[in-house]
Amino acid sequence: MTFSVDQVRYEMNQIFNYLPSDIERLPKYRILLTNVVSTWSIEIVDILKEIVEFLVKNNISLFVSRQMFSDLCLKVLPWLPYPQSKLLAHFMKEKMQSREADYDYHLSIICRHLSYIYEKEQNWNDAAHMLVSIPAESYYRFSIDYELELYLKIAYLYMAGDDPLLAEPYVKRASMAQAHTVNKSIQLNFKICEARLMDFRLEFIEAAQKYYELSHCPLFEENVRLTALKNMFVCTILSLQNGNIRIQFLKLLLKDERCQKFIELSILEKFCTFGIIIESEIGHIETLLLPHQKIKTDYGTPILIEAIAEHNILSIKKLYKSIRIESLGHLLKLKPEIAKIIAERMISEGRIKGAIDDTYGFIRFKSQNPNEL
Repeated sequence: MTFSVDQVRYEMNQIFNYLPSDIERLPKYRILLTNVVSTWSIEIVDILKEIVEFLVKNNISLFVSRQMFSDLCLKVLPWLPYPQSKLLAHFMKEKMQSREADYDYHLSIICRHLSYIYEKEQNWNDAAHMLVSIPAESYYRFSIDYELELYLKIAYLYMAGDDPLLAEPYVKRASMAQAHTVNKSIQLNFKICEARLMDFRLEFIEAAQKYYELSHCPLFEENVRLTALKNMFVCTILSLQNGNIRIQFLKLLLKDERCQKFIELSILEKFCTFGIIIESEIGHIETLLLPHQKIKTDYGTPILIEAIAEHNILSIKKLYKSIRIESLGHLLKLKPEIAKIIAERMISEGRIKGAIDDTYGFIRFKSQNPNEL
């Protein structure tokens, strides 16, 4: 036997009108719901919507509607295929929203369910928005761990959607709440989230420090520790204006044999000894970058190229007392005007000692080597 929308509407009304109490009605409603889902119909979503419409009426007691919505949320939504489940969940959310105080628990389940579906679709921002829309009133039903996991999940989804500005408030909320949990897993997830946010905000040296700590945490699986180590390497390379700390981190990486799983040892050695990084080696590093790490400066240079250029200028400074701006651009594989901008900034920030000679087109370093190119 299959059901139609009209038939289900009729059955629901019959139960309501001819049974005297909710104690008697509830089992009948549940039997009807079970029969509907056990006899699949192309109208299944419309039929279930009709049941929802009936349950949100003001003359249906909360005793009945809450238990029926629990069945729909916990049994029917997970059972339906994703497309139908998504349609029904959105419909339920819309209908129950005006009575949020009555159905805050059920709305929280619906929002998490929709977030799960959107995450499966890699629709990161919509997945995050669904979690954000969970009624705050529902939090009291759950533990501090539930609240923390929710904040961290929202932050994770926003960062996956390349939107760290929206993620930041939730990392801050988690930061304030995480002191109240003894759950090691949540504490570790917070540390990962914190490191990723610093990474997204381009606070590379701070992120590298966090990633280094995570890469040595025995509570993580080996693949998680290795990913953290790789992220530390990338953030260390991209960090600017942190010369001494950067070198310390590079030396730590050089001593860690695990680094050979993602970067050639010879490249790491060059970073530590100020050897010139060549184009093919830059290409190797580029394969390790995450999307947000591929951004460009205001004048169109990728930040990786900028970081390598700074490293190579420090290498060149050790070899030459002065160099033509044109020759520097050629060595750096950059336009001369871009090479000049980078060198000027390093001089103005005191990271190298020297001066730009615009008259003759030279950069003059304070160097012990008398050679000139």
